[in-house]
Amino acid sequence: MADADIVQRLVLKEVTVAKCKEHGGEGAYGRVYAVSYCETIWAAKEIHSILFEHRSETEKGKFVEALLRECHQCSKLRHPNIIQFLGVYYPEVDGTKGVQLPVMVMEMMADSLSSFVEKYQNIPAHIKFSIIHDVSLGLCYLHNHNPPIVHCNLHPNNVLLTEHHRAKISDLGMAKVINTDSRKAGTKDSRVDFMPPESLNELSNYSTPMDVFIFAGIVLHTFNQQWPTPLDKMQTDNGSVTLSEVERRQQYLDKLSGEGEVLRPLVEECLDDDPAKRPTIATVCRRIQSSKDTCSTQSTMNMITLHQKVEQLSSEMKQQQNKILQLQTTIKEMEKHTKSMPTQSQASKQDIGITESPESKLTPVAPPLTTALASGRYQMKWTRLADLPVPMYDAYVVVQDKKVYVTGISPNDEALHQVYVYNINTDHWDQLPVSGHYFGIPQIIGGRLAIIGGRLSATKERTNKVLTYDVASQTWISYYPDMLSVRSKPGVVTHGEHVIVAGGTRGDDIALVQDDIEILNWPENTGWRRVSTTLPVPMYDISCTISDSHLVIMSYYSIDLKNYTVVYTIPVSEIVSPTRNRLLSWIVPNKWSQLTTANRWAVALVPNSSPLMVLGGTDRTSTVQTTDISIFDNTSKSWKKIESSLTSARSTAAVAAVNNNAIIVIGGCTSRVSTASAKSSSMTIVELGQAELLQ
Repeated sequence: MADADIVQRLVLKEVTVAKCKEHGGEGAYGRVYAVSYCETIWAAKEIHSILFEHRSETEKGKFVEALLRECHQCSKLRHPNIIQFLGVYYPEVDGTKGVQLPVMVMEMMADSLSSFVEKYQNIPAHIKFSIIHDVSLGLCYLHNHNPPIVHCNLHPNNVLLTEHHRAKISDLGMAKVINTDSRKAGTKDSRVDFMPPESLNELSNYSTPMDVFIFAGIVLHTFNQQWPTPLDKMQTDNGSVTLSEVERRQQYLDKLSGEGEVLRPLVEECLDDDPAKRPTIATVCRRIQSSKDTCSTQSTMNMITLHQKVEQLSSEMKQQQNKILQLQTTIKEMEKHTKSMPTQSQASKQDIGITESPESKLTPVAPPLTTALASGRYQMKWTRLADLPVPMYDAYVVVQDKKVYVTGISPNDEALHQVYVYNINTDHWDQLPVSGHYFGIPQIIGGRLAIIGGRLSATKERTNKVLTYDVASQTWISYYPDMLSVRSKPGVVTHGEHVIVAGGTRGDDIALVQDDIEILNWPENTGWRRVSTTLPVPMYDISCTISDSHLVIMSYYSIDLKNYTVVYTIPVSEIVSPTRNRLLSWIVPNKWSQLTTANRWAVALVPNSSPLMVLGGTDRTSTVQTTDISIFDNTSKSWKKIESSLTSARSTAAVAAVNNNAIIVIGGCTSRVSTASAKSSSMTIVELGQAELLQ
């Protein structure tokens, strides 16, 4: 075909530079930008005019003719894994001194392979297999073309990806021209990391085994998500030793683990020093397809097995619930027999380890606290303990080894930074050394007292620190790792070997309320991980508990300056199971259930209660504090007030379980129209409550 005919067939009319930011940048041989042609956005690549320096007009003309022939060759290639070449156009502005350079117009792509693997961590294996399979199919098309086409210039920057991660080979038109010029100029860049040993020979001929060798480097780059820079030589006591190509890349081959490990034998064959021993690209395609199918089948089987396990656990949970119902029936029968028996008249301190007089008598075995109160035949018996050292509200409390640890807000500003400890046996308050945190949440982790998050006393900034009290040195230490996010007033609960932290604030603005959840496996102590499940809404001032294998989240949450108490539940397995988070989100979606709220806010949630129980709070309509105690009725799905009540009206009190049928309630306030009134009405009352059978 004549040169004039070639030009005529390739030139595009009415191409305009697109006013968008979809694509742009500076490549090794020219600028890439977006253009519009026929109402479609395309990628345009112009050649640096610097490549024409020190050339005569005749040489420039020949270069353009050769470039157009190469473009014509590219325009005839049709394959889903080869970049679609559309044509060329001539911009209005020309800086080449008499020779107008054509701009190449081609398919617009979303990203390059090198940028993609650098940008995203832990790319799923099936996407990696799909990418390298696409590249092998594209090479197979080129190598089996008539005549065969050797790319010569293949590397991760020339493998482009669509938005759906389909890979396409690019830079075909300029490869031979640009590479020839580069070798003569002696240029060298990072692409030599992918080149085979025969390419170092100045008189080497490009052949298909070259592309096969380079493809092996692309596999390593894709699966390891690292640029596979090979070793030059191995240093020994006797000097340096020349290595084979496989040995030069041994460290990257060793990193082919998991699903990618099946590709290691193929990659080693493709890296053979002898080009004749490397497999053809057609063989490579078939073996990758086989590995891809195996990976897909194995992943599907794993998903099926995992789903079956979820169904099995669900069945076992239902069986456990049936057993609980049977036990509750048995308890009711026991209550009938014990109805006429005398009850314990002494204070309930004996049940939590406080020694009373020798005349104390044992009480017949009673059901758990909330179960007993829900039956309607028990009432709450309250015993006044030693008062708090300072008035306190918005407090947090945990109990361990008959010691009660309390921290919270007080009219005494210094008390913000204090942790007080009450010894039940000695009936005495003490004070721990200052932790350097306030608004942190106390929790028992692995038998150790810890303060999680809050604000730093020195700067008032939110923190991600987890401080642990060391009894031996009587100081606070960083025994557990820091959380991933800073947070103040989050919800904290332990479940077996896990610590769950949810929500909280990371700043003073209401918009900075967190909705994420972190979890720590404290025996492993390897660090926190953020789970895929998030809170239904951002929350702070959170109370958490585990009830009937569900995580319960209750929060005072401000919306448009209105006060609410929201309560949500979710199976705790959805939070603590990393396998569920990674693989089953599309099979069994994360489902939070919202419980109806009691007609008051700033209530205290009783931990480890089943059914759920809340104490006190402020009536929404009258804004008056209440003594009410309510239990959530699973049948009617509503909160029901029980006969028993607190001894004094209060909101924002702290509550902790002392044992299976006794709770301790600490502080609170009798008025909370403002922070000032809350402080002035904060309480020192500490009371122990236990269910007692009615006469």
